Amino acid sequence: MNQLKLDDFLNYRYISRLTTNPSQTKMAFLLAKARFEKNDYSYELYESDGTRHQKLLNLDKTSSFIYESDQTILIPLEKTKEDKKAKKEQKSIYYRLNIASKKVEKAYEFPIALEILEVLDEHTLLLSAKLNDKEYQLKDLNDEERKKVLDELKKDKNYEEIQELPFYFNGPGFVANKKSYLMTYDVNTKMMMPIHKESVIPGSYKVDKANHKIAYIGSNIQDTKPMTQQVYLYEYKKFIHHDLYTKNDYSISQVIFIDDQLIVRASDMKDYGNNQNADFYTIKENTLSKLATLDTGYGNSVGSDCRLGGSSSHFVKDHKLYFVATVDDHTDLMSLSLKGDIHTEFAFDGSVDGMVFLNNQIYAFGLYRQKLQELYRIDLNLEKVIQISRYNQKAIRGMYVAKPKELIVKYPSHEIKGWVLLPKDYDSKVSYPAILDIHGGPKTVYGKVFYHEMQAWANKGYFVFFCNPRGSDGKGNEFADIRGKYGTIDYDDLMAFTDKVLKKYPQIDKNKVFVTGGSYGGFMTNWMIGHTNRFKAAATQRSISNWLSFYGTSDIGFYFAKDQTDGHPNLDTDKLWEQSPLKYALNVKTPTLFIHSDKDYRCPIEQAMQLYAVIKEQGVPSRFVWFKEETHELSRSGKPQGRLKRLEEITCWFENYR
Repeated sequence: MNQLKLDDFLNYRYISRLTTNPSQTKMAFLLAKARFEKNDYSYELYESDGTRHQKLLNLDKTSSFIYESDQTILIPLEKTKEDKKAKKEQKSIYYRLNIASKKVEKAYEFPIALEILEVLDEHTLLLSAKLNDKEYQLKDLNDEERKKVLDELKKDKNYEEIQELPFYFNGPGFVANKKSYLMTYDVNTKMMMPIHKESVIPGSYKVDKANHKIAYIGSNIQDTKPMTQQVYLYEYKKFIHHDLYTKNDYSISQVIFIDDQLIVRASDMKDYGNNQNADFYTIKENTLSKLATLDTGYGNSVGSDCRLGGSSSHFVKDHKLYFVATVDDHTDLMSLSLKGDIHTEFAFDGSVDGMVFLNNQIYAFGLYRQKLQELYRIDLNLEKVIQISRYNQKAIRGMYVAKPKELIVKYPSHEIKGWVLLPKDYDSKVSYPAILDIHGGPKTVYGKVFYHEMQAWANKGYFVFFCNPRGSDGKGNEFADIRGKYGTIDYDDLMAFTDKVLKKYPQIDKNKVFVTGGSYGGFMTNWMIGHTNRFKAAATQRSISNWLSFYGTSDIGFYFAKDQTDGHPNLDTDKLWEQSPLKYALNVKTPTLFIHSDKDYRCPIEQAMQLYAVIKEQGVPSRFVWFKEETHELSRSGKPQGRLKRLEEITCWFENYR
């Protein structure tokens, strides 16, 4: 078999944005591929009836679209010099693609930066925007007034005025003074009308077109982002607002219409904090009544570095909500009835990354077993998965793809499941190095899906092993709850799993075991090198080293640090410091590589700087690779050149000590 190489991810195709046309007879999706020289990703738009997939258009760097009708699709494009000029002037341009003729014509030019979310009817669009006050003003100004405001906005780019938390966010960047808007747009009059009160920040939404309703989650505007939300309803034909739930006692994450019944996903956060799994509720007379309890992870939290872009993973059919849930190490397709019954419809051997209902069939895309992303039909009657695309077949054809070998550590109270990848051309009489790879989150999971970095290292002659310690998703609230226990029970689980792997596979050279991980995995890598010298070398990525400074610098730090450490940085300083890897930095003897991005606002780069400075001063072999203009998502959706550089740096670091 051929060797799978570090840069082979450049040949992978990535599926996203799976959605159906209004009549649910066709589905469209995006297919993306890395462009190394341009250091970006290109997108192609496809449509399918479930059997035949037709390429509709090259979108270049555009990664969104929306069905306008069965015959037309709306796409935000910049096709002309005038379009590019319009974008610089804070305008938005949408083109209309005629599917039959493949002809593209300009459809809309909006006076502000926005996104079309839904086509409510032939005369009305639902729009979203995130704008500051000056940017929002642009929608009502004449050319002269507009130029004046644009000049003011240009000057404002030299600084940020901050009066709120969070003031920046990983990915979008600075969000200070920007408000979210949900608006209807009258195609005939070109009038935009917010559907919410001025004092409300809208969040996720759902449209009931049959009854002309929009339900949405909202928060009251405050200087600090609240952890609780409210629920509102807007009848867009009658222009009537309804306050459905206005109390401040639940974290509400989603609204769903099952027939004409509104269901919400909410958590009171009382027992397990911010990461507590949300349950299903109905609303009546400003009261939430529990419909069903879901003690698994809603949605897909199975990790991989072989995705690019998201997609919806639920739909309503036959009076039921069908949704994806993370169970143990994979995703299940589940259903919820209006009686509150939750039923497992299908256990998917991998991860469902998006799904739709089309022509009375369920279609999905995802990572199935050890394959890259493909499209599948899920037949519930036959309990069968049928692959209907081959976009990535050539990319790994003839390559060595290691099959995960399951390994379980059993305790009286719980068990830790993990896997081992055997090195290419494995010979039981030969000694090999090994890499422990730790996932982020911590409330995510590793599964048996294709993970490029792990497969590449196995192809370079390493054992690669990984597991789901306490703190991980998929096994309920209690298993995932490590508040105030970071570096204790989770560390014990990871080290016990390491011991189990070394015992099971004596072919691993115990003196050549390496460790790496990102985000929470970076935290744990930092923690390990301060508590043990058993690893030959370490590579810590987008990590946390100091909970005290994380509280004030991370986009989520002001609530996540308090919640996860079970303490306040001023009131419980010792408690946060006790759980900070930086406290133990003088113990570090392990050669350590630091990988971090300067626009990582989730785990800010100062976290790496602090630990690097201490161990470097102590003379510990160390290296810091600072990625410019990259975010927390470097390893997954970072620019192609950065992604390859990261892989090369980690691999070379381990090879130096091999």
